Amino acid sequence: MKNARTLIGLPIVMESRTLGRVSAVELDPGLRSLSGLYFSCGLAGSRRVARCDLDLIGDVAVLVHGTGKRSQPPAPPLPRRAISPDGSRLGAITDAIVDEETFQIPLLELSGGYVDDLTRGRVRVGAYSVTEDGDVIIDIPKGEDGS
Repeated sequence: MKNARTLIGLPIVMESRTLGRVSAVELDPGLRSLSGLYFSCGLAGSRRVARCDLDLIGDVAVLVHGTGKRSQPPAPPLPRRAISPDGSRLGAITDAIVDEETFQIPLLELSGGYVDDLTRGRVRVGAYSVTEDGDVIIDIPKGEDGS
């Protein structure tokens, strides 16, 4: 599994030819899967490769079987506000963990803030839902919230 942030900068390769480098990651609205990748082609602008044209996300490159369509990248999908089911603020979702073969997102990375990140580190959460406003509701198992 890979962090979505680490995909940025990887070359996009089709039939042994480099098309460009990943410039942005597109996630579905529910943050459950990768919808596509945007890559820059130098003077040719930027293009979007849909999930159906992705073959494999590797350690050193992303393999595709389509050149994609010309498109401008949207606003970054992350960070997003993370809240508990009762509405209290938990922090921010800073990254998504992507499965390289299925392109699903089983985990999100939760940051509690600068000091929290230094003392405890960032937390990976798998039980979550997304509101219409784009906030992420983290389902906290009983006994883990300190009460």
